[in-house]
Amino acid sequence: MTITTFDKNMSAVAFAEAGEHDTARQILGANATKQAGKSTAPAAKGKPYLKTIIFGAISLSAYYFLFTNEQLVTDTFTMGGWHWVYPVGAAFFFSFTHGAFASNLLSTLGLEAKK
Repeated sequence: MTITTFDKNMSAVAFAEAGEHDTARQILGANATKQAGKSTAPAAKGKPYLKTIIFGAISLSAYYFLFTNEQLVTDTFTMGGWHWVYPVGAAFFFSFTHGAFASNLLSTLGLEAKK
């Protein structure tokens, strides 16, 4: 039986969780290094202006199409049978596009979740 890199890493994790940090470093060999302090901060990300505009336009046009074609949408979504896929797919589509727009808008405005 050969010991794979995955097996070696999982063994090191088990020893590290048990408090045997030196043994975990020995198992990992040359790849193990001590961490000193915090790692460097990630690079600052730019604001997602283009994504906000794109998802906003998609969301706005989808809502416009939905409300201007109310009769077509009602007739199509109430056909029965396997046509249940249409309203469910539309719900997923609207949820994704509106959610992506809202998330990017909040990021553009500088509102981020606490970490």
